[in-house]
Amino acid sequence: MHFNNFFMHTILLSIGSNTFAKTNIDKAKRMLVRTFPDIVFSSPTLTEPSDEKYVFPFRNILARFDSELTPQEIKEKTKMIEIAVGRSPKDKYLGRVIIDIDVIKCGDDILRPNDYEREYVQELLTTF
Repeated sequence: MHFNNFFMHTILLSIGSNTFAKTNIDKAKRMLVRTFPDIVFSSPTLTEPSDEKYVFPFRNILARFDSELTPQEIKEKTKMIEIAVGRSPKDKYLGRVIIDIDVIKCGDDILRPNDYEREYVQELLTTF
């Protein structure tokens, strides 16, 4: 898979949190808007955790924008945003997801097929 840096790709992000979710997602959204000015967000939805290590429900949204950056460059930027919002490595062990931002699609390439196929992702795609 080769991504040309002079070609715009439509990027799809999945954003989720199960700890102070609305606050943390709102913080992430503000940072994402500063980083990717043309970004748009889906409606939010609540989902039950699919893994037993997580107790609390998740608030999830999608985000879409066009970029010339490669998926790896976008991932580096979103990881910095996750850290700025308050994500730390120990959180997963405690069943907390302060914020999780994943690049699930770049152009026509689905980078995280399991995430992309989730029912809530398919539903949120219709809310842009």
